[in-house]
Amino acid sequence: NFIRMQVSAPATLTLNDGSVYELTCLDLSSCGVQLQHAEPIPVQQTGRLTVASGGGYTTALEAEVTVCRVQECGPEEFRIGVTINKFL
Repeated sequence: NFIRMQVSAPATLTLNDGSVYELTCLDLSSCGVQLQHAEPIPVQQTGRLTVASGGGYTTALEAEVTVCRVQECGPEEFRIGVTINKFL
């Protein structure tokens, strides 16, 4: 029920346990983000997501998120769904 904006932007996910992942943001909506990564990320983990803006005067998107879905799409290709808990 939410419009998803297709993007291809670098993103960083820093989980509360200290793990840091460099990913690609594939799409986003007002309540969630779909990411791509070469390895799975544990579901139900929480942390901070930063999605690069592409430069200019636009600041990076930053949010507190929860990993809600991990789907293997091919060799070393995982789609990670996160729910946005709060924009920062």
